[in-house]
Amino acid sequence: MKNCNSIKWLIWSVAFLLIGSLSVQAQKITVNGIVIDQEETPLIGASVILKGVSNGVITDINGKFTMQVNQGDLLEFSYVGYLPVQRKAVPNMVVKMHENPTSLDEVVVVGYGVQKKSDLTGSISSIKKGDIESRSISRAEEILQGKSAGVQLITTSAQPGASPEIRIRGFSSNGSSAPLYVVDGVIYYDLSSIDPNNIESMEVLKDAASASIYGAQAGNGVVLVTTKSGKSSKSSISYDFQYSLNNLARKPNLLTTDDQYLMNTELIPGYSQADLDLLIADGYWDGKSSTDWYKAMFTTSPAVHNTINFTGSNAKGNFYLSLSHLHENGIIKGDADVYNRLSVMFNGDYQVKDWFKVAVNANYFNWNSKTIDDTSRGSVIMKAIGMTPYYQPTYSPEHIPVPMQNLLNSGFTLIQDKNGDYYVPGNPMIDVFNHDAKASGRTLEGALAGYFTPFKGFLFTTRLGFRDFNFNAYNHRKFYYGDKGSYNTDYNGVERNHSSSVFYQWENFINYYLTVAKHHHLHAMAGMSYSQTDLLNVGASVDKIVEENPLFTDVDYPAADAILGAKGNSRKARSIAYFGRIGYNFKDRYLLQASLRADAADLSILPKENRWGIFPSVSAGWVISQEPFYLKNNATSIDFIKLRASWGRNGSIRNLGNYSYSNSLGAYTAGYSFSTTDKTYVQAIYPEQLYNPNLKWETSEQVDAGFDLRAFSSRLSFTMDWYQKKTKDLLVSGLVIPFEAGNRSAPVNAGSIRNRGFEFEVNWNDHIGDFRYSVAANLATLSNKVTYLDPSVSNGRIMGSVALLGASVGYTAFEVGHPIWYFRGFEVDHIDEATGNPYYKTAAGEPTLNPSENDKRELGKPMPDFTYGVTLTAAYKGFDLAIFGQGTQGNSAWMGYSIYSLRDQFDRRWSPTNPHAELAKPNTEINYMMSDHFVFDASYFRVKQIQLGYTIPKHFTKKFFVDDLRFYVSLDNYFTFTKYPGLDPDVSVNMTSGMGIDFGKYPTTKKTLFGLSVTF
Repeated sequence: MKNCNSIKWLIWSVAFLLIGSLSVQAQKITVNGIVIDQEETPLIGASVILKGVSNGVITDINGKFTMQVNQGDLLEFSYVGYLPVQRKAVPNMVVKMHENPTSLDEVVVVGYGVQKKSDLTGSISSIKKGDIESRSISRAEEILQGKSAGVQLITTSAQPGASPEIRIRGFSSNGSSAPLYVVDGVIYYDLSSIDPNNIESMEVLKDAASASIYGAQAGNGVVLVTTKSGKSSKSSISYDFQYSLNNLARKPNLLTTDDQYLMNTELIPGYSQADLDLLIADGYWDGKSSTDWYKAMFTTSPAVHNTINFTGSNAKGNFYLSLSHLHENGIIKGDADVYNRLSVMFNGDYQVKDWFKVAVNANYFNWNSKTIDDTSRGSVIMKAIGMTPYYQPTYSPEHIPVPMQNLLNSGFTLIQDKNGDYYVPGNPMIDVFNHDAKASGRTLEGALAGYFTPFKGFLFTTRLGFRDFNFNAYNHRKFYYGDKGSYNTDYNGVERNHSSSVFYQWENFINYYLTVAKHHHLHAMAGMSYSQTDLLNVGASVDKIVEENPLFTDVDYPAADAILGAKGNSRKARSIAYFGRIGYNFKDRYLLQASLRADAADLSILPKENRWGIFPSVSAGWVISQEPFYLKNNATSIDFIKLRASWGRNGSIRNLGNYSYSNSLGAYTAGYSFSTTDKTYVQAIYPEQLYNPNLKWETSEQVDAGFDLRAFSSRLSFTMDWYQKKTKDLLVSGLVIPFEAGNRSAPVNAGSIRNRGFEFEVNWNDHIGDFRYSVAANLATLSNKVTYLDPSVSNGRIMGSVALLGASVGYTAFEVGHPIWYFRGFEVDHIDEATGNPYYKTAAGEPTLNPSENDKRELGKPMPDFTYGVTLTAAYKGFDLAIFGQGTQGNSAWMGYSIYSLRDQFDRRWSPTNPHAELAKPNTEINYMMSDHFVFDASYFRVKQIQLGYTIPKHFTKKFFVDDLRFYVSLDNYFTFTKYPGLDPDVSVNMTSGMGIDFGKYPTTKKTLFGLSVTF
């Protein structure tokens, strides 16, 4: 009986296990799905793994997969260069993956080749297509502002078509510090011809080791631009439209009529109510109103940007064709600041043979513009800020003031607006309309290339770059009366200028990749480059035309007594270079790279004795996370750690050219008489400049140390760099030579500069279900100092060329122990409480009313102590949001116009009722305007963009043959936080000694932008 019960128990147990097993097997399901990217392109070879086990599959050529799992199991999807995704297993899965902008397998463009980001040993910042396409900008240079640590954008004007300049790791020259631009392998002067919508990626080569492969032209860093190309196995048509409304972003309060009256009584002796009564009697003022000169000068202006792209491909080749048109109307009334740009780009490649491929990159660029003067003293914006509020902007012919009628009766020409009303004398709109300044140009540029791969690992590239550039300028001054010191009654001249250049760049180089014994990876590159530029400049002018009529406003119609002018010259510049690079990688753990470039310039740039320059570099990296001890014992979330260091030498030819070293001759136009009786004068020729056979390149040496870190499945990335850059042999003019020489010295190599700083970049990319978000931030410090200047050069100090009207010297100086082009002026000691007069500190620290030149000191600097940027993005379902801001800290600006024109500063002035004031009583004393009371903290943070977009679901758009349809709205430059009291804290008159000086710069505008993107 006992045995029978045991048998029964066993039977029931087996049955229970069988039923349980069948139950478990019943929960197994077959999961089918597809893995796609953001553009719904299938991802081939994506990994699909059941979480917690090693079982998994990879997607096929169509991005599809099939596997057996239990319903509800968690699947992990991964793909090289994309963020990992986790999803619960369900039938008919559609899994969308998003690119990881910090992926270690991402390919980065370097000089004459590409490298994986994980293999880099230098300091390179990379901006990819996704970050570019979210920006609503018209200039390619703006892509880098606030996005790359150590990169700063310098702007002298924000009017349409203005060209900003990039600075990389400080300022390396007392002249131009502009970097080298290379677009698809071809050297460009700037990026004005490239539409931002056509850019695939931008790389900034910041350290000398990365940039030294470009040798003599890389002393200020290198910006590499890669334009878009056709996508493999995909053809499309896309259209992008942007319409924006632009307005003045900041409006500091100006003086009211009550304020102006107080100002006049304090500034002008004897000014009284009688003067106001005279204004009313003459018809200038109605006795109550205050003119808003912002409203009189500025308006809401539109801008329209249209772009259409065609891409296609097959098994043999790809193509990309883009047509783009931009129209920008500035915020100054009267359509006086307008820019139009038309560009056409074609990129294509074709695999002719298995071992040979050809490619072409071609870009046509046509533009025209009208501009106003906003960088000189007395600019139209400076005048608007200082205009009296008593005057109306215009007066009708029926109500013209008596003094204006008297001017008309005396034969003066008063400018009228489109309604026939007369502009009041002093109105800045007079300057806008009396000066007709136009410019236009066209450029055809690009490259033809052939790629030979006769055997595995070997690539020979031959590339011919070209550029045909043409520029035309037209200027016409009309008869007008502006005010007592500004009028033209005699000369309504016209001037035309034309410049053209043809540039060729032929390069041949080899890349060879070899792996030995699985773990030793070698890469070698060697090549040569030859370039030639042919320049032509011609011009013609007449100081008076036959009639002030649109039909005759050209140089073909001079008046009978007109003075005619003509000029012209042509030049040729050539250079040749040989270069090479070798790299070694052991187990992706130890990295080493070295490069060398030899450059030679022709005699138009350097004398024969110094035409060759040698530029070496070396860099190394240690990937700690690939060490066995790390792989074995790592219990952290850190995926990747790399230490790297580099050293290199670069040169700069930005400030060389046109035989600047030569012993040139000059003409004494006043003439010379060889007789004491016959006073017949002949033109004299004399040696104008001494010869300098020792002139050579400006040379920079830079060391860089940094590390790269990735963590949490590469969702977090962090990069840090420390650098020190020393530039020597600066080109300097103004060498003091004996007076009896009778001429001047040629430029000499006589100065040195040091730039030093830290750079930090951090990125976080993640998702929570369908909600994706990212945070990116960067910060860079900068310490800049002049370390050497030959004592014989301008007595040890070079003064800047930008000066206050009536001042004998400029605002800025180049001097040992100070930052480059620092602000040099007087420091106010105190304000006399009895008189309101300013007392200045002497060199000895004593107060004085009458300071001397030796009492001047450093008042500030235009370069910031650090720059920074932050970008926030978020996306959910079809909605996306991007917020981007950038700023500077520690830089100053010198206000080149009266601070008392601004209400906030006017309220801080001394007066009998305010004896303890911060500012002196209103005055126009030059010493006071050259003091620290006109130098302000120009640090700022600007919210550059707030953009919200929505993408229509594809299941809906597909019904209308539309692959992608997105609408968006953007608020650009709406919020600026700064202590600077002027219109815009980001000011400069020029890119060198005029940095940080405000002469009424055309301010950054805020814009409300509406856009759509559609792809078929």
